[in-house]
Amino acid sequence: MLAAVTILAGGLACGGSHTTSAQAPPPAPAPSITAFTCNQYLFSGQGALLQWVVSGATTISIDQGIGAITGTSFWIHPTTTTTYTLTASNPSGTTTATCTQTVYPATVGTASMLASIPNIPLVDGPAASARFNYTSGVALDASGNLYVTDYGNQAIRMISPQGIVTTPLANLPAGPSAIAVGPSGNVYFSMGYSICELTAGGTLTTLAGSASQAGSVDETGASARFSDPSGLAVDASEQVYVSDTANHTIRRITPQGVVTTLAGSAGQTGNADGTGSSVRFSAPKGLVVGPSGNILVVDSGNGAIRSVTPQGVVTTLPPWPTTLPLWTPTSLAASSDGTLFVGGSNSIIKIAPGGMVITLAGKEGEFGLSNGTGSAARFSNITGLAVDASGNVCAADYQNSMIRLVTSGGGVSTLAGGPFYPSFGPVNLGVDPFGDVFMPDSNNTILKITPAGSVSTFAGIPNQSGSADGPGVQALFGYPAATAVDGVGNVYVTDQLNATVRKITPSGQVTTLAGMAGQKGSQDGLGSAARFNAPTGIAVDGQGDVYVTDGGASIRKLTPAGNVTTLAGAAGQFGFTDGAGASARFNHVYGIAVDASGTVFVADGWNAAVRKITPDGVVTTLPFLAGWLGSAGAATAGPLLFSPTGIALDGSGNVYVSDFLGSAIWQLSPTGIASPVPSLNGIDTLNFHGTGLALWGGKFYSGSPWGVELISFY
Repeated sequence: MLAAVTILAGGLACGGSHTTSAQAPPPAPAPSITAFTCNQYLFSGQGALLQWVVSGATTISIDQGIGAITGTSFWIHPTTTTTYTLTASNPSGTTTATCTQTVYPATVGTASMLASIPNIPLVDGPAASARFNYTSGVALDASGNLYVTDYGNQAIRMISPQGIVTTPLANLPAGPSAIAVGPSGNVYFSMGYSICELTAGGTLTTLAGSASQAGSVDETGASARFSDPSGLAVDASEQVYVSDTANHTIRRITPQGVVTTLAGSAGQTGNADGTGSSVRFSAPKGLVVGPSGNILVVDSGNGAIRSVTPQGVVTTLPPWPTTLPLWTPTSLAASSDGTLFVGGSNSIIKIAPGGMVITLAGKEGEFGLSNGTGSAARFSNITGLAVDASGNVCAADYQNSMIRLVTSGGGVSTLAGGPFYPSFGPVNLGVDPFGDVFMPDSNNTILKITPAGSVSTFAGIPNQSGSADGPGVQALFGYPAATAVDGVGNVYVTDQLNATVRKITPSGQVTTLAGMAGQKGSQDGLGSAARFNAPTGIAVDGQGDVYVTDGGASIRKLTPAGNVTTLAGAAGQFGFTDGAGASARFNHVYGIAVDASGTVFVADGWNAAVRKITPDGVVTTLPFLAGWLGSAGAATAGPLLFSPTGIALDGSGNVYVSDFLGSAIWQLSPTGIASPVPSLNGIDTLNFHGTGLALWGGKFYSGSPWGVELISFY
């Protein structure tokens, strides 16, 4: 072994022995960033997750006030479209990457229920056997009874400490949302734009506001106005506090119904501490009376917890300025020691009194229904929380229509209710020239829904099946699947179990346009000589020709006289093949639409594709790339659809597709750009899985077994 040699100035004599030192290792390369991504899109008031893959860095930071960070992700709550720069450094250099988080204004794409149609039975009894229909809020009383706002059933439910579910209040005029219990035992809940009071003796009154009239008015009782009251709490003096979300304020109601604004200024959004009207919130939601008597509020849009004194002094609590690690923080509960629990879409976080945050259960961004411990559990939109005397958290799991129980160690089980699965609804909705929507209902009737949301039976007898023609009040249907309306108000119906296509005049007279009730087949022909397998989607063009998707595998065309031909596909032959006429193949095609030139577009559900059919029956698959609404170029290529069902067209050549499992509506432009149609959901549309789709008067109408959703976008 050679000894280390030090080389002196002047070096060694010529010819003398020498050694050389080992070469120093080359410097490490600069860090590499292989990915830096944002969410696809979000609204102002929602959170997004920045994620990155970095190697070789000793420090990582993000601009926009975030600073030095660790890990591989960070939650942000931007209010406007923002570009973030990720900087990774080590002694050899620095590498940067950027991503832009697109933020839509909260006023764009407002979704609301035009009409609700309850279709899930209200079931009381032992907790495991009970059934709910969108559990939106929970609150505990002093005896350990858990009150639940059952939004879809328009009822107040109660779970006893022994696990028995009862219904103290049923048949409300609308779905209740937020809920709280006062020290008197009175139950308070929001319904529409009003705050209702159910006394311990069973008397129901409106404490303040009007269920149907929004606004921001400090007054007494029914003269007061709220706008989206989505959080309630009651103090020791039986004063009720309200998160008036759309007004961005905190309101207070005395036991006599006198309403005042405690903090914030109506219509003024932002993030500012202070007193009274100088304070700024951004969509405050869940709130609770804390152990000190202050009101604690989830400031959803800012991703923060705010404290409000009875005098209206507002401060922001730790972990601010770090935002809450939730997509949309909505619900809040507090234990007696000051520990806070915050519910997001899919997880519950726990905040210690000092501000340290951990995820107690669930995983944000991953919807589902699974019991388990910690991140192994799955939720689907947590909209209400309550903490019992033992520190267990009761969660209203809205989309799953269940009440979940979370222990202090993060163990998740089901306290009450059974699993809820979205059901398939109509695949086309007809809208007449006056804006009336005609919707096939699962009770074998055709409903008429006015622009004001009034629902009536247009044709058929509820819960009776058959094939009788005649006046609407006497006619019978067998599972009507879709509707279309022509220019003069005739309504066309695919009567699936009868294997017929029916026609209803504006006066309600029902006839069978084609097919023979109970006689299935695929033969073309005139009127009753034609046969259908299972007619599903339906559309009508300007000449009165009717187009039907039949049996998931073929497209049929009917003239006004009822002459049936097969435009494309072949009965019982499933696949994915473009081509002409009978050589084309589809796989469970659902919704259908036709443009002014007679070109037909269909939602090919199991192929996750949109197909185009020329008037002479040539089928092609519509290509598209991912982009943004109004964008000039494409972004990421690849499949976007899960299970397209409904389809609609506008006058500019855009195709709109309702993606049932993806819970989204996509715009496919004539140049092949696919863009999401953003819609801001409220509690009533949070779990809306629409199948049918119509575009009328610049608004989208989406249908499901539980009603019609209205999306005002343009």
